Amino acid sequence: MPSGIDGLGDRILDFLRNQLGVRDAGIGPGTALVSTGLVDSVDLVRVAGFIEGELGITIPDGDVTVDNFDSVDGMLAYVRARSGR
Repeated sequence: MPSGIDGLGDRILDFLRNQLGVRDAGIGPGTALVSTGLVDSVDLVRVAGFIEGELGITIPDGDVTVDNFDSVDGMLAYVRARSGR
């Protein structure tokens, strides 16, 4: 069952640390992920899939870009824009 947007940022950070092995101690909502090399394009697809499962939505492949997904804040902004929140 989808969890909703509340607390999604923390759940994404947990996913990055526990499922993708991102070990940067300073990682936070505003941390650049792709442009700093912490994650790659395959990881972005995995994060998008995680968000889809958490929210029960479908993210078009063309939306999984560095512009939308380079930080957790960017991911949350994307999700809010898509949902009209």
